[in-house]
Formats: sequence, structure tokens, C-alpha cells
Amino acid sequence: MTTPARPHPGPGVLAAEIADLPPLEPLVVTPSGAQITGFPADSDTGPDWWRRLRDAYPRSGLWPLLMDDDAFECLEDPYTYATVEESLAQAYTLDGAALLAEFGDRSLRDYSPEYAAEIRAELAGDGEWPEQPEQPGLGLRHDRNGRPLTITVALVPAAEPWLVPVTLHYGGWNGYPDPAQHAAIMRHWLDRYGAEPMIWTGTALDYTVTRPPLTRPDALALAWEYRQYNDGEYDLYHAETLTDLAAGLLNAPVWRTWWD
Repeated sequence: MTTPARPHPGPGVLAAEIADLPPLEPLVVTPSGAQITGFPADSDTGPDWWRRLRDAYPRSGLWPLLMDDDAFECLEDPYTYATVEESLAQAYTLDGAALLAEFGDRSLRDYSPEYAAEIRAELAGDGEWPEQPEQPGLGLRHDRNGRPLTITVALVPAAEPWLVPVTLHYGGWNGYPDPAQHAAIMRHWLDRYGAEPMIWTGTALDYTVTRPPLTRPDALALAWEYRQYNDGEYDLYHAETLTDLAAGLLNAPVWRTWWD
């Protein structure tokens, strides 16, 4: 069993729907046997292409991702501790919220008693909220003169956007989730926050978010999940505390994540 397709997926649907769609080029065949196609764009026009292709996704079954060259190099080193079929079956059974809660409980057990007490106090709302939190935008790079760089708009066959990690079958190194875990977490965040994967570099992932947390308690809960998911709070959000990170995620339409 490989990643299931939608009833009428494919580039032909896109060509009929998007008149100015550039020619699609074959990019890579993933371990799931999926042919990823795409076209070059620049980092300024990439988000607009993403939105147009995302709007067509229910009919095409092709999820758009903005990718750089490093992403394709990373795909050459896929996850090998489970087959694609096993990862797909696990993705449908795992509970992403429960998984993140389990990771969080494990972290609290591993912390010193003093630091664990600090985290619990922050989760209870006792932290100091910054006046100007860091809220980074999309991680699309430009050259030193501010000119956009070339990226790839990739089209990934996936029955659901949260199944993209299984199609790519990548991860499982350091703190990077394995494909099944990653899919389950994506499903949880999609259902809870409307978070959808937009930019993927192999070591980083940006989400566009339609229902971000609007209250401090909800932002703190998300910040704790975020810390279990990736390492990005220090580098991307310049956060020194859980409350700093929560402030950066509060009502934020973009989430940036990163793994070392």
C-alpha cells in the first residue's frame, strides 16, 4: 500500500485550471514510488504560486511545496527503519496530540527538578511576556543585494497534506520526526490550527496557518508542543523562555521550524 491518490489527480488537472502554469519537469521519484514534478520560480513569486496550486489541490491531489536544492539532496537519504507501507499505516493510527504530549512528559522527566518547575510555572501563565516578540516571516531567501533567489515549486502526490512526510519518506535523524510521527503531528496541527506545510528545505519547514492561537494560554500550549517538535525557538524566534516563544506564535500566520 502506497500513499493513496485522489480520484482524479495529476498535472492535467492543473494545466486545465491554471492557464499560465509553466511546463512541469520531473524532479525526483520518492521511496513511495511517487513522481514529484515542478518548475522553477523565484523566492518572491513562490508564495503566490503556492496559494494558487494549494487552491487547486482538492482537484489535483498534488500538494505544492517550495523547495531549495538542499531539499532534493536530503531526499537522496530517505528513512529506512520502516517501509513506506508501514509508515503509511502508522500515520493513520498515531495521534499527533498524544505523541507531542508523550514527548513533553519525557522532557519534563529529563529536565532538572528546578527547570521542570520553571516550565510548569510558565505553562500555568506565570512567565513574563515580551513587549516585542520575534515573529519571523516566511523563510524565503534573497541574495546580499536583496534580489530573489531561484527556488523550485514542487508538486507532491498526497491524499492529504499531512501525508506529505510519508510520500517523501524522510526523517528520523536527531530530533527530526520519523515519517509516520511527522504525518500524525501535521494532522493534529492542521485540524487544530489550520497549519499547512508550505516551504521545505530538508532541515527546515515553514507552515502557513489560518487559525493560530489567539489567547495566551493557547499560545503557551502550542509553544510547548512546538518545543517537542523541533529546535527552532532559539534560532528562529530568539526565544529564551517558553513564554517568549508563545508570544512569537500568538496570532502568527506563519510558523517556522528547524532541526539541527
